[in-house]
Amino acid sequence: MGFVREGCCYGRDPAGCVQGLLILIWVALLRALRHEAWRQSPHAVTRVDLEGGGRLRLITRNGQRSLGVLLPGSFVAPYGVILRYRLVSGGTVRYCVVARDATHPDCNRILRVLLRHPL
Repeated sequence: MGFVREGCCYGRDPAGCVQGLLILIWVALLRALRHEAWRQSPHAVTRVDLEGGGRLRLITRNGQRSLGVLLPGSFVAPYGVILRYRLVSGGTVRYCVVARDATHPDCNRILRVLLRHPL
């Protein structure tokens, strides 16, 4: 009547399941890079404005403006910042990488201080 579960692949070859899983991970990574990370994408974030209370204003390459909320867990280092946020309209957690040379040195310093010591 039903499947007999043998491991994680329901009786199939485990090597085939691993290959299928790797292909799915690869496709998800390419999709995320295309939509979020590559600056040529119309969805790439080109400007981030921090407001009080952990709110963000995001402007994408195609001119779309969005509001977001900064979440705990952002990564802060001298060479760059990874902002962890969620849009106010809902959805999944997103990330925005801000390299040190992408901003003015004073702005970068202020961003790192605000993320390490929120007001």
